[in-house]
Amino acid sequence: GDRKYGYGGFKYDGRWKEIALKICREYNLNNNSSLLQLGCEKGFLLNDLKNLYPNMRIKGLDTSEYAINNSMESVKKNVKKCDGYLKLEFGEKEFDFVIAIGPVYAPNLTDAIQCLKEIQRTSKGKSFVTLGSYKTKKDYWLYKQWLILGTTILHEKEWIKVLNNNGTISPYSD
Repeated sequence: GDRKYGYGGFKYDGRWKEIALKICREYNLNNNSSLLQLGCEKGFLLNDLKNLYPNMRIKGLDTSEYAINNSMESVKKNVKKCDGYLKLEFGEKEFDFVIAIGPVYAPNLTDAIQCLKEIQRTSKGKSFVTLGSYKTKKDYWLYKQWLILGTTILHEKEWIKVLNNNGTISPYSD
């Protein structure tokens, strides 16, 4: 569909293979690991992780009915729809690794903080989260033009304060 719906040209092209390998190396994931991806979209990363480690326990959540219905057959049974990431249906420390590329900054700040807390609660201490941020006014306006779904766009120093004040995760900054 058209980009205005968020999925324009969104087809599997193998680009996540190298990223899946880097994630597994960096976070010591293997066939005995468990992984949760928030905002898994059509499951491309989950597919490539499963190809690397067929016995890895993977779960994916997404808010888009379209994405779930069009997820890759190889991981479709592992992908579920959720109405948000504010109260995950998983137990404490259930996953060796939780990854969220994008969905944390989509809601308002209060919900973003709750999502970060849920990531912390469900992981065994290892997670990777991307946050919508900027350093300059020019960056801010470029980001605003590019962004389709994000709501919470903070300066990178503001995100660091949020992370530190909520005791959620240790921020990584260049």
